[in-house]
Amino acid sequence: MKHALKGIAAVLLLGGCSKPVAPPVSAEPEVLSRTEFTNRVENYFEYEPLRSAKPSQVRIHLTDLSDGSPVEKAEVTLAVRPKGSADPVVQTTSRVGKVAGIYVAELNVPKPGEYDIEFHIRNNKLDERMPLSDFKVE
Repeated sequence: MKHALKGIAAVLLLGGCSKPVAPPVSAEPEVLSRTEFTNRVENYFEYEPLRSAKPSQVRIHLTDLSDGSPVEKAEVTLAVRPKGSADPVVQTTSRVGKVAGIYVAELNVPKPGEYDIEFHIRNNKLDERMPLSDFKVE
């Protein structure tokens, strides 16, 4: 009986020494971000890696540099062009987000390659174009 109790105690102690199970890793998509400026606008945007023929969400945070306020009630258009080309392959207009100065667009670029994206920001105070380069679509 003594040996049986010692055996049970040993099993319980050893069982308690095992590593806890790690929580499952979240399946959140990778997010890239950039901050770009014109003389009037700060454009901080986050986007999912661009993959050909798959939609990628772009979250755009715009600030008016003249007074530091969010850029409100703007029409924000994104035009995607192959690097060095003048002709867009994709053009989309963003939706206004729930918070002032936030806009959400979805890009669906058909082919892999190197691209430029032009942000066109318009409201009653601004009409800014922001051509940006170095976007890779896989």
